[in-house]
Amino acid sequence: MIPRGMFVNREEELKLLHEVFSSGKAELVLLYGRRRVGKTRLLLEALKDFENSIYLLADLSESILDIFAKEISRKYGFIRFANWEEFFEFLYSRASREPFIVVIDEFQYLYKVYKPWVTVLQRWWERLKETSIKLVLCGSIISAIYKVGVGYGSALYGRKTYEIEVKPLRFLDARKFFPSYSMEDAVRVYAVLGGIPRYLEEFDPERSVLENIETKILKPGAFLYNEPYNLLLEEFKDVHRYFAILLAVAQGYTKFNEISSYSRISPNKLPKYLGTLERVGILERKTPVTATKVKARTTRYKIRDCFYDFYFKFVYPNRSAIEYGAYTLNPEELEQHVAKVFQQEVAVEAIIELSKRRQLPLKVSRIGGWWHRGEEIDVVALDEQNSRMLLCEVKWGTLKKREVHRLLRELASKAEAVDWRKERRKVHCMVFARRLEEKAELRKELPVNTSAFDLLDLEKLS
Repeated sequence: MIPRGMFVNREEELKLLHEVFSSGKAELVLLYGRRRVGKTRLLLEALKDFENSIYLLADLSESILDIFAKEISRKYGFIRFANWEEFFEFLYSRASREPFIVVIDEFQYLYKVYKPWVTVLQRWWERLKETSIKLVLCGSIISAIYKVGVGYGSALYGRKTYEIEVKPLRFLDARKFFPSYSMEDAVRVYAVLGGIPRYLEEFDPERSVLENIETKILKPGAFLYNEPYNLLLEEFKDVHRYFAILLAVAQGYTKFNEISSYSRISPNKLPKYLGTLERVGILERKTPVTATKVKARTTRYKIRDCFYDFYFKFVYPNRSAIEYGAYTLNPEELEQHVAKVFQQEVAVEAIIELSKRRQLPLKVSRIGGWWHRGEEIDVVALDEQNSRMLLCEVKWGTLKKREVHRLLRELASKAEAVDWRKERRKVHCMVFARRLEEKAELRKELPVNTSAFDLLDLEKLS
């Protein structure tokens, strides 16, 4: 297991921050992402190479200015701030002389403590932008971040020079937390925890995946037992409606009318809550990958975060039984959940990586599921520049040669139903499985424009 706090991946984000910190002009950076995703660790790693920098962590304390002053005094000598004007005056004075990096983590708390804070920042930025300051505002409560910094009309619109969203780790990066696990067990862990570093640190690689779930999630008092519940309470006011929607989607009710019926939220009010969950990155609206217009009848909703999906499928609806020690996780139901994540997340990542390594005959520009009038294809990838289309059947199981051939034939017949550039496209069919038997022999027999891969192939790409 990777020790807690060890830095994993984030090469692109780290490179970008180094470029920002090394620029010769003022920078106002908004860096955000859901809690536990590793924003603070990323920033601290980036600051290591820059001596003239300060990291400040905001909270809801009324004396936050004194806390900031104390932290700054440790590095730059004793200082006090009577108000925010003096704080920004200090930043201006220092950044006027030399490049100065200031990171304010959880900055959204500042305007909860002091409502005019953002207005003061706006006014001071007119002066600060003439200096060499690099001011990074980092936040976690996404609904609050959107109000202040994201999109047209926000307080930072037209002022921020960079907007960086720190996203969960991909499967291949999350897998590095458990080098002793098989690839199959690594997928199981990812299906439960997703790519959140703090959650991955909780699992003990010396124990089985099921034992970790039982002791680290399904145990009252464990860190992960109430984690999504507590985060949603902080994010939303009318939280019970959001819980009802997430319960519906986690249980498989993914269409608008199904969600409305299950959650008992009227169709008139439901769009407001769905929109909010989409905006904060918890829920995702999905349409067939070839669709050019969003149509209600073909739209489905998906919980983006694997752990939220697991939590609202297995934990939240069974809390009473868990509290009384009367709940046992059904291994078959867990495997069904793993199979879904394998299809929707891991297979998509595999196709993208195989495409990048030129092991597939297309450059992926769009990828996702496809469905139409009762027909479904697990994953469809499009190369829009070269009019190439890949159809992929995903199986969380061990496949024999004859099964692979059958699946490829079925995919080829389904291709006719996919209405995308039929007159000029080139179609490639692929099977992606947990394990392929007699793989070398199988690949010798595969027809032209077909391929088959499994988890061992994906492991070689890591």
